[in-house]
Amino acid sequence: MIAASVVLLLGGVIVIWYIAAYNGLISARNRAEQGWADVKVELKRRLNLVDNLVETVQGYARHEKETFSAVVQARQQAASAGTADQAGAAEGLLTRSLRGLFAVAEDYPDLKADGRFGDLQAQLVEIEDRIAGRRTVYNQQAKDFRDRCQTFPSAVVANLHSFAPLPFFDLPDEQLTTPPKVSFQ
Repeated sequence: MIAASVVLLLGGVIVIWYIAAYNGLISARNRAEQGWADVKVELKRRLNLVDNLVETVQGYARHEKETFSAVVQARQQAASAGTADQAGAAEGLLTRSLRGLFAVAEDYPDLKADGRFGDLQAQLVEIEDRIAGRRTVYNQQAKDFRDRCQTFPSAVVANLHSFAPLPFFDLPDEQLTTPPKVSFQ
């Protein structure tokens, strides 16, 4: 009778632990997915701003077709990125093409003096800061989920239910060390 009670109690503890571990994994994954959704909102704002920047610069520098084409292609790649890995690569390309766009803008004093262009540059700086903040939050949430998926004992539950660690939203090294130049001169 005592042995049966001990086995029943031990079984109950294991079931409760299993449920708690499973629910913890679900909760951690949902937090990370929400974090990624927040990043995507800011990336979408940035993409919409890029359209306005290109349109504004085109008004002053119509013959810079190659630069505009590079920005539009990079924007399209960024818009179609679905995962954090794809977004990181696409955002690096978009940042490089925006550098080219701002280099073109440097050659046009009337454009630099345009209030709309200055406002768009200020908005870009603000959005870049928000993206960086959201990226940090998402990466921490993805790390927390990875930790749960890879550490014992919750790794047992994660493996049984095929929980896969989420990718980090990494940017190319050159983008981390060389931010896009934004000038208000």
